[in-house]
Order: sequence, then C-alpha cells, then structure tokens
Amino acid sequence: MDRRQHLQTFASLGLLGPSLATGVTRAQDAKPDRVKFSTCDGVTLEGSFYPGNMGKKGSTFLFLHQPQLKANTSTQANFAPLAEELAKKGHSSLLFDFRGYGNSTSVSPDFWNLVDDPLTGLPGHPHNKLLGQSLAMRRPANISASYFPPKYLWALVNDIAAAKVFLDERNDRGDCNSSSLYVVAEGEACALASLWMASQYSLKRVEITSSGPIIRGNVFRPRITQNDRITKTYPVEGLDLMAGIWLGYKPSIGGLNAPAQRWLAEITSSKHGKNRTQMMFLYGAKDNDAKSSAKRQLASIRPGYDPEKATKDPKPGDKPAPKSTGDQLYTVGVSVPDCNMAGSKMLRPEFSTQSSIVDYVAKMGESRAISEAIQRNNRSTAMVWQVGNNPPVLAKTEGEQTLRAIPLTLWGGPTL
Repeated sequence: MDRRQHLQTFASLGLLGPSLATGVTRAQDAKPDRVKFSTCDGVTLEGSFYPGNMGKKGSTFLFLHQPQLKANTSTQANFAPLAEELAKKGHSSLLFDFRGYGNSTSVSPDFWNLVDDPLTGLPGHPHNKLLGQSLAMRRPANISASYFPPKYLWALVNDIAAAKVFLDERNDRGDCNSSSLYVVAEGEACALASLWMASQYSLKRVEITSSGPIIRGNVFRPRITQNDRITKTYPVEGLDLMAGIWLGYKPSIGGLNAPAQRWLAEITSSKHGKNRTQMMFLYGAKDNDAKSSAKRQLASIRPGYDPEKATKDPKPGDKPAPKSTGDQLYTVGVSVPDCNMAGSKMLRPEFSTQSSIVDYVAKMGESRAISEAIQRNNRSTAMVWQVGNNPPVLAKTEGEQTLRAIPLTLWGGPTL
C-alpha cells in the first residue's frame, strides 16, 4: 500500500497559521525517558526519548544538534519544547548528543580497535585513527569533541544510524513508529542527516545463503572467510523517511564542503514516486546567508520554485507558478518573520518556527497516510548497501544489532 498521498495545493499548507487540532488526546506532561544506546564502534550515546501516546499509529521525530568544532557542548535542549509539543499531538521523538558532546563521551575498548580482526573477520574502526596516535595508544574510556579534527565530524553519520536502530527497537516494543520518520536538524547536522538519508535509499534487507566458515591463509596467518550469496532483497529503508525539516541548512560538515545537493537529489528523486522524501527549509527572514543557502538547495530539487513568491497571493497578470514534478508539494521554504537567529535558536518562543513545523506535520498527517508500522527485528536480519549497479556492501549480518560504519565514499564522502 502507498505510504503517502499527494497534496493537492501548496496554498493549503498554511504554514504560518494556527496549529490544527489533531483529535488526539493530549498528554498533560511530555516527560521523556533518559536513554542510552551504542554505535557500531562502541560509543555510548545518551539522549531523551519522548513516547507519544499514538505509539505505532503516530510518527517519530529524530532531532540532530549542530556538531561544533573545538567544543563539546550540545544544543539538544533547544529542541525540547518542540518535542514536548509533538508528544502532545501523539508523536514520539528522540533527542541525543552526538559522540563527544554533552553526555555522549563514554567509549568501550572496542572503539580503539582500528584494524579488522584477521581471525574473526570483525571490522575495525579506522576512522578513529583521526583522533591521533597518542589517544589510540592510551585508549581512554572517554572522548571529547573539543579535540575532534574537522574531517572526523563525518564519522558522526554513524551516530544517526545507531539512533535509527534504537528507534527500531522502541518501534518493536510499540513505543513509536519508525516507519514514519521525520528528521529535524540544524546547521551542519542537516548535511550529516542528508548523507545518512541518502544512504538509507541504498540500504536493503536481504536474505543470504552462506557457505559456512572457510579457513584460508596458512598456519602462521590463518583467516576465516565464507562465501555468501544474496537470495532475496527487500525495498530500500529510505521509504521510512517522511521529511527532512532543516533549521538553517549548511551544506558542509566540519567546515568542509559536502556534496549536499547530490544527497538531496537522491532523497527526493522522482524514481521513489509517492514515497519520495519531502523537505522543509526554515530560515530567519533577517538571515540572508541562511536564506540564500535554502534557496540554492530548493532550486536543485524543485526547479522553478521560489519560496518567497509561493507564500504571496497571486495578482492579476502574474505568471502561473511552475508545476512541481510529481509529488513535491511538501518540499518548501519557510521564512520566519522578524528572526535573525540560526539553527535551533529559531525555536525560541518569540518566533513562529515551532508553530510552522507543527502545522506542517499536521497538514501532512491530514493529506498523507502515516506509514504503517512493521516489526523491524533488526538482529535477525542481514542488510547491504547497494548504490546503482555497484556491488553490494555488507551493512550487517544476522545476529549483529547495529549497522557497520557507513562507507562514505559511496556517496562522495572522504575516506576516513
């Protein structure tokens, strides 16, 4: 069945109008659960999970804070009022600190295993070499983003992957619906989220037939391998992604230019049909840099669309607005009046950002069926990434709970 349905007219969005009633019994207080979950390389991430009272019949929101250079503070608290409001509407949310920020500083000994294990075949974590040989030798139990080199921030995409696995687990418990996922991000976290979302459109669950363990090499350097064959593939995981909601989109990661338009084009491609992910770009009306960035990204994925003209009533003699290709009427730009703030600071109560987001979500819920929740059962599933006609890359085997490190080069990222 189709996960989403077409919206008939952009004008009906009413993004800056009052919030719509949802018919859902509101929670008196949205009290979050303090949660912890692990990444593929042994970082313990900490955050807050807001369980909405619609459970698997609602949507789920994943919030991503700005990863600052030479700092280890987190801005996730700025998202709390929006998460609370969404919980009142029945939706669930996860806020967490990226590795090295806030409370997410603890790492297991496995974090410092930098090379693959030749006996077991288990992957190492070569990206952690970027933290320096001195740290790798000392193997501390805690890390801090205050000394992360700019290139290392690309590794934070694996934290997003771990967050999705956590949400899948809560989905299976009935606490949320990870098949109807919105991603809310600020600043450079928008680009990180776009990279992760693009990878989701190449990630598939598969059934694999294995030859069993085969010992190769010699007595001095034995290694265990096996021959695997994919016998069945399932739809890409990207179909779970409803929309990206961007607070001041920055097309860079760690100050390094990122091929963000390539990722956005993949996420919103017409080949996904009705299931293509939508985009909401928010920017302060007084923030010219953020406005220019949003308009550039929008022009690359919705040609001919001008967010400023779209919000104005047409006058006699005006040219008709260009038609959108396929289902793009939720891919919009929203200027926040009287706002010169950026990122999650735009959510301050004196601005209309929060009400715009809540209304956007309400309108989508009215016009599109919320994707039906399914049991994920991640631990019993093998998965691969496959980009185009390239050979599949193993993402996880049966029995592994988390995905392996995302191979960034498949999406134009650097080698870490």
